[in-house]
Amino acid sequence: MGEKTAQVRFGLTGGTIRTEILGSHRLVLEGCDGILEYGVEQVGFRCGRQQVWVKGKNLRLVRVEEDYAVLTGKIEEVAYR
Repeated sequence: MGEKTAQVRFGLTGGTIRTEILGSHRLVLEGCDGILEYGVEQVGFRCGRQQVWVKGKNLRLVRVEEDYAVLTGKIEEVAYR
């Protein structure tokens, strides 16, 4: 069985957050414009007026661009605030 992909879209004022979770070890987040917190167990992203928080183990940002980021590690929880 292959990895499942979950895609979630949240409307924002002036943009959209697109979250793609590949299995439990890779997350691609589009629509982010800053990092609020970065640690091996929690990463927080600013996405306009919203925030996306990822909790897990051995989290690592492998790519950060102007409006997207790629995070790897054991992803256990994604919260939108």
